[in-house]
Amino acid sequence: MRHKGIIVIVVLILAFTAAGMTQASGTAAGYCYQAARLTPGTNARVALYPNQPNRIRSDASFYATVTGYIPAGGGFNVISGPYCNSYTNWWQVSYNGVTGWTAEGDGGSVYWLEPLAYIPPPPACSLPARLSIGGYGRVTPGLPNSLRSGAGQYGGTVRIGQIPAGGTFSVVNGPQCASDNRWWWQVSYNGLTGWTAEGQSGVYWLEPWNGNPGPIPPPIPVACALPSRLVAGGYGRVTPGLPNYVRSAPGTQSTGSNSAIIGNIPAGGIFSVISGPSCGTDGRWWWYVNYNGLIGWTGEGEGYGSYWVEPYYGY
Repeated sequence: MRHKGIIVIVVLILAFTAAGMTQASGTAAGYCYQAARLTPGTNARVALYPNQPNRIRSDASFYATVTGYIPAGGGFNVISGPYCNSYTNWWQVSYNGVTGWTAEGDGGSVYWLEPLAYIPPPPACSLPARLSIGGYGRVTPGLPNSLRSGAGQYGGTVRIGQIPAGGTFSVVNGPQCASDNRWWWQVSYNGLTGWTAEGQSGVYWLEPWNGNPGPIPPPIPVACALPSRLVAGGYGRVTPGLPNYVRSAPGTQSTGSNSAIIGNIPAGGIFSVISGPSCGTDGRWWWYVNYNGLIGWTGEGEGYGSYWVEPYYGY
């Protein structure tokens, strides 16, 4: 009996020790370089960059079961955290009745979550801008300058062309200070209109040009240059104004697609996004959607900044 009592005491001591170690591991499971920005008991949302949904998992681990998704811009309640695992801060959250764990970022410089009232500080574009709207510019000797669909190297813009060293262009709009801390100008070069950076860290990639290259030809449409904003599994809404057609395939018949109009979504109509995007033969992004049982393809917009639909986070 005496030995049995000693055994019971030893087992209890080991159990309490293991529990203490488990509890301690909640704050010492790893080292996170990325500073945590959320607070338990507050509201937060999934950041709009890189415009991807965040997975909700059953535990604070990339190997845990996925139990749900929070779309880009989706707001949620922060229950507890942070828990550092795999060099990443994890938070226990509640979103639309689903409770679980979601990662705050990539563990480096990109945050996937942000406080709901968080306003990112404006980027510091310290290089003095030298171009002007309505004037002309030229790429400095050396490397070519990329043309992008929007201002900035990040945030969903895509490369649509380039201007060679010595190439001259007209300045359409700008400057715009982007998240990469560079001034960006909207320019027209040989009929191609897009955004190009002026320089970085005291080095100019562009310079004013006082010559006159003659008439600037109209811009040539670029295939699917409009930055896509919807996400599969999320929701969208038709912008105010005209309704959006729903078609049987991406594109329009006038551009060689075999699509046919099967219905429309009125202005303000809310739909779920099934899949996409698909770049149609008309140079527009098309999404496969469901609107009140009407399932088909609808266009996101056209050109460089004309959107017909927008993300919707009301659900």
